[in-house]
Amino acid sequence: MDDRIDFLPKYIKICRARRQSFKRQTWLAIVAAVGLAVLGYVRQSMATQAKAELTWLDRRISAVNRQLSLRTDLEQQLADLMIKKRIDDTLGSRANALEVLAELERTLPESIVLTSLTLEAVEIHTPIKSGGSGAPVVAGAQAPPKETVSKRVRLVFTGLAPSDVEVANFIAQMSAGRLFEDVSMGYVRNVDFRGRNVREFQASCHVAR
Repeated sequence: MDDRIDFLPKYIKICRARRQSFKRQTWLAIVAAVGLAVLGYVRQSMATQAKAELTWLDRRISAVNRQLSLRTDLEQQLADLMIKKRIDDTLGSRANALEVLAELERTLPESIVLTSLTLEAVEIHTPIKSGGSGAPVVAGAQAPPKETVSKRVRLVFTGLAPSDVEVANFIAQMSAGRLFEDVSMGYVRNVDFRGRNVREFQASCHVAR
């Protein structure tokens, strides 16, 4: 129990109480100001982070839009490639008959006349070479294919020439061209054409893919 006697006047006590209350209010104001400053800093940081995320999202949206704009072009290119693949699988060449005739006209000498010409799609069977691994064949397993089958356009033509020299030169020019592959001679024989002895020949080749 505190037995001390306070002899201070009452107004001094009131002044002391007011000073204590003022100090408490000052400290509360300081704490509130610091809290508001911290809260403002946190909100500013959150706003800056939100702006950065918004900028990143805008960039991602722009990138996605660019990719979507390219999708149409890629789909068109894919469709063109699929068409070309079907042509290769079905016909064996993307060259049309007009291109073949134009190339023949370019390489055909004036002294040679073609009497027949056919274009047809044929199947080419190519044997598959064995790897020689010697692995045993499992019972019931499907045997691997022994050959591959592909479609090619085959050109067969017959013509008349004054001599074998013109025929040989013509075949050589065709072999050196860009459109004809595997040019081979079928036959060459003497025939009578309008009272003249000429050389009839037949050759064939594949049209380039």
